[in-house]
Amino acid sequence: MGKVKRLIAVASILAIVVVTGLAILILRTGYTIQEMDWDSNGKTTISEMLRAIDIGRRPIMKEGQECQEYFHFKDGLPVRVVCPVAPERALPTTGTNGH
Repeated sequence: MGKVKRLIAVASILAIVVVTGLAILILRTGYTIQEMDWDSNGKTTISEMLRAIDIGRRPIMKEGQECQEYFHFKDGLPVRVVCPVAPERALPTTGTNGH
């Protein structure tokens, strides 16, 4: 019985270390978990969070508008570019009463 308790204690400590490491990683990158969704499928996996260690963010100009480029530190190649939606491309909105 003592071995089982010891195994549970070691597993718990390991889990705490992993969760703490991921939290530190997320804080160090400077961008949100949603931004770490590198394949843009709407879900950020632990694997994608770990990839964030090697990905930086820098402002760039694209078609006259300021965008954010995410790039690999190792070679500077872009992972993706995110630009704000231009007002003329935004969906029209309706008033609060639906008209």
